[in-house]
Amino acid sequence: MKKLLAGLAVLMTAGVTGSLGVPVSAWADEPPPPGPTPGPPAPGSPGPGTAYALGGAHVLGIPYDEYIRMTGEHWFPGMKRVKVDYPAGQVQGHTLERLFPGIGAIGEQIYPGLGLDGPSIGESVDEGEGNLDTAIRNGGKGTAMGLSEGALVLNAVKARLANDPTAPPPDQLSFATFGDPIAKHPFGESFLTQNFPVGSVVPFMDYRMPAPVESQYHTDQFISAYDSIADWPDRPDNWMSVINAIAGLASGHTAIAFTNPSNVPPQNIRTTVNSKGATTTTYLVPEEHLPLVLPFKYLGYDKDTLNRLDAVLLPMVDAGYSRNDDPATAPVTVDPVNGFDPLEVTAPANEATFGGGGDPMSELVDAAMSVLNPNGAG
Repeated sequence: MKKLLAGLAVLMTAGVTGSLGVPVSAWADEPPPPGPTPGPPAPGSPGPGTAYALGGAHVLGIPYDEYIRMTGEHWFPGMKRVKVDYPAGQVQGHTLERLFPGIGAIGEQIYPGLGLDGPSIGESVDEGEGNLDTAIRNGGKGTAMGLSEGALVLNAVKARLANDPTAPPPDQLSFATFGDPIAKHPFGESFLTQNFPVGSVVPFMDYRMPAPVESQYHTDQFISAYDSIADWPDRPDNWMSVINAIAGLASGHTAIAFTNPSNVPPQNIRTTVNSKGATTTTYLVPEEHLPLVLPFKYLGYDKDTLNRLDAVLLPMVDAGYSRNDDPATAPVTVDPVNGFDPLEVTAPANEATFGGGGDPMSELVDAAMSVLNPNGAG
């Protein structure tokens, strides 16, 4: 698998460049995992308190609980961690069972845990909404944090509390999303919001697209540049942008939760204010190299070669995003000095569960499969 993926990556990139020469459980307070010294909590957060954390889709082979425990750790250090349980369904959910009755049982015979008849994303979000609301009301001051599908739960709870007279006051609660599948942000927006109108049901997700809601709570949203889930090109006819965004799902979608303030240049931080006076601060976090280039790093290519590949491909990729039309306001989307390496930032969680020595290419495949498979994190 490693050789196959590496070969495909090399052929694709070389073909463009012409030459390679170019219920709730809690964790006790623990110190942040190894890494750069964390900065202060994000603007508008309620400060130290409880982190109500939800992971993404349950996926085979991913340290789900450890990922939840470490989500946002460098951004919100020193908080008590509470895992908010919910089904965390996958894309296949029970949708395939509806289309092909009996396929769930067949899938389990072929590969136990495949989940062809598991809970859908829509069902999972509905259940998670109630669980998170209850946890917040019983747990006191804090920040709700959601990675990927977990962010959908956060959005549902924000909508529920928006006009609820019994909701916690704004100085007692804030939200933080990582790789939000329905993100709209100053730098762009998600695949779902670009392709599915409000009120429509997304096929294979069993999830109805919600209407925008003005929340009274501050929100920090963290987006990995070129993540196809949260940062889809707004000019999708640019095939290089689309291919790179699909690669960005494997590289940055989950890893965004383990970044830190030193990874983000000032021009990649934007704050907006809504009609209720609540702020939303967006952090567009660059990777060390383009998602299409990162596989070459894991195959052992030197830094100079990687930078030259970035230089050739970056203009082609960025042409698919209108945010780059004005160089004066364009964000930094690749940073070979301060940008994050997806495998390096997720290594502490993986090693804490499985030990060291993982194959980098295999870990990238695991990250990509996190949206499709059960019983781990996505």
